[in-house]
Amino acid sequence: MFLSVIICTYNREQHIERALQSLVEQNFDPNDYEIIVVDNNSTDQTPQIIKRFKARHPHYNIVHSVVKQQNLSFARNKGIECAKGTYISYIDDDAIARKDYIFQIKKYTELYPHIKAFGGKVLPIYETEKEPEWMSHYIERIISIVNLGEKVKRLKKTHPVGCNMIFKKELFKTIGKFNTALKLRSDDKYIFFKIREKGYDILYLPNVVVWHYIEAFRTTLDYVKKISFLNGEGEKYRINSLQKHRLKTYFLRLSDYLFKLGASIILWIFFTIKGQSAKGKALFLATWYALKGFLK
Repeated sequence: MFLSVIICTYNREQHIERALQSLVEQNFDPNDYEIIVVDNNSTDQTPQIIKRFKARHPHYNIVHSVVKQQNLSFARNKGIECAKGTYISYIDDDAIARKDYIFQIKKYTELYPHIKAFGGKVLPIYETEKEPEWMSHYIERIISIVNLGEKVKRLKKTHPVGCNMIFKKELFKTIGKFNTALKLRSDDKYIFFKIREKGYDILYLPNVVVWHYIEAFRTTLDYVKKISFLNGEGEKYRINSLQKHRLKTYFLRLSDYLFKLGASIILWIFFTIKGQSAKGKALFLATWYALKGFLK
């Protein structure tokens, strides 16, 4: 089997069927991929929706697994254990895969057979039907938007987001699985750090596309502050887990946060002059709360 597409879900009865539907509408042989839904112990109608969907699509390889330990990383690791594919991809339970999503993954993995980790493009669908006024390309990743253009790129400093990431399954034998001590997206960053630490490249694939549903609460500044704080906290944990050069890495990262904080103040002034002070304020808050999380 070529690919195992993994969806980790928790209490997403309003979204999960739409994500699954996009995966059975692929222009790809259904015998050559599987859909693994890992339910992280949902208490709403999510399990029933998954079971009904599976029953309606008997010609597709759909696996329904349950993980009772409440943590996204536990669910992601369960997906790896269940996967039969040579490659593994993850999309969110509120995402919609483009119809050529799997076809494009196949194409790129054949073009770059030596690469073991990839990330695709993530485009937003806003519940509010409009982009928040504070949004700028500096912080769009906070709500998991990824659009790095139309060319394949080697990702040197940034990394893919969990809504659209692809791995060769054998890679996890070398780097280990997702870190269950980390929260939310910190485990994404951690796994890609481990990949780089082992000397592997990571590629951005512009034609591997998913649309991501952005709920209204995720377009508030309170959400920006919360996620930024957790990102900083996760980075601190990652550094504390290092076996070598821990202190040096800590101070280098702290210097980076302080530099970005200063830059965010300058950009806030710049945005204000342009009449876009909301963009500057959000950028400053994202940087400030990431620093607070790091220093916790």
